[in-house]
Amino acid sequence: MDNRYYFEKTHGNMVQIEGQEAQHLLKVRRCKIGDEIVGFNGDGIDYSLKVKEITKQYVLTEIIDKKINRVYEDVDVTVYLAMIKNDALSTALDNLAELNVKTVKLFRADRSIAVVDEKKLEKLRTNIIQASKQSERADIMNIEIIDKTKIEQDTKDKICFFAYEDAQDKMTSFDGNFSVIIGPEGGFTTDEVKYFSSFAKTISISKTILRAHVACVSAVSALRAVNNAC
Repeated sequence: MDNRYYFEKTHGNMVQIEGQEAQHLLKVRRCKIGDEIVGFNGDGIDYSLKVKEITKQYVLTEIIDKKINRVYEDVDVTVYLAMIKNDALSTALDNLAELNVKTVKLFRADRSIAVVDEKKLEKLRTNIIQASKQSERADIMNIEIIDKTKIEQDTKDKICFFAYEDAQDKMTSFDGNFSVIIGPEGGFTTDEVKYFSSFAKTISISKTILRAHVACVSAVSALRAVNNAC
């Protein structure tokens, strides 16, 4: 992790590292001209970079090699997560990023207490970059907000599971990309259960009632275990 840095700006074969990433390079790692580091920008590629110029605002590097990130995978996993309290949400997103989830779509459930707006979303995205560094991903988990009523249409072209504590069906093997719907701290209402069950396969992931930030991790882990493409 200490040798991995996120970047946004490129100039031909040159990469400019700025902000907190540059400050970490300068003040913590104390990088020097000629040092080699690994950079990533969310495209699934690891960039081998050599430091060429150092200023107080940025570190300019040259791309000397690039390769597909070793943990990058083709299976696209999407989690539809009801909005939950901030600390639990941050924990859930960190863990899902470490599990190589591609996308998290937050929705307001009937019993959601917390509200996530675009301002809070930007802060969460910053945290996700750090989680990607920790897990050595080279792509960035996407996070967005979706209206609950749009989830059915959004999952039309993929296998969708609905994590529900009263589900009777056991998980069975399947192939390819998948998505899973996870509820808020207070669970789903009867109307929501009816709605999600109408288009998603209901599954039980535990005999006990799991908190939302635990349930999403358990669901993704369990589904990966029976996904023949993983």
